Amino acid sequence: MKIIIARGAVERCSLPVYNLITLSGIHQGVFGVPYLLQLPIELRDLITKYAYETAIQNVISPANYWRDPEQLDRYYSNCHYLPDINNERGTPNGIYRENILKLNSFVMTYSDRDEVVMPRQSGLFMGYIKNSLEIETWNNSRQFTEDLIGLRTLWEQGKLFTFVSHVKHQDVTHEPNKEFLFQNIFPFFNNTM
Repeated sequence: MKIIIARGAVERCSLPVYNLITLSGIHQGVFGVPYLLQLPIELRDLITKYAYETAIQNVISPANYWRDPEQLDRYYSNCHYLPDINNERGTPNGIYRENILKLNSFVMTYSDRDEVVMPRQSGLFMGYIKNSLEIETWNNSRQFTEDLIGLRTLWEQGKLFTFVSHVKHQDVTHEPNKEFLFQNIFPFFNNTM
């Protein structure tokens, strides 16, 4: 959640941010979180059924980035946060795009061993295709083809960087991921890039 809050702040607040670095983010939302499999199916069905209800959206933060491929129309119309900062509703907010395009670099990662974020590739703006659990590649997604927040423009300008790590979610910023971070991420902390 922290990652989409940071990106939302960059988009909405015109902050002077040089590089935006997101590690195992949820840019394209989550659906089917593995830990929910431990719950009885009836309870999982309730979560899916009511995720887009206003009362749930107002009190349960994960509902604000829950992206059910079977209910994308409800996601677009009722989900309070993610469709807004992804510019997926109605007329896109030009300020969001302008502010993202001010970045020198937008760095995105996901981990192919993540057991929390599903789909794992959400960290690279990849999500499930409508009515399917098949992953849509980000360059074929509406987010990229319509350049809703400027991803395609950043890509064309050589300012969008994507990486894949190989650790569990809780290890993304810790010792097991140290070599990956030093090799791929830390160079972006040098503001002269």
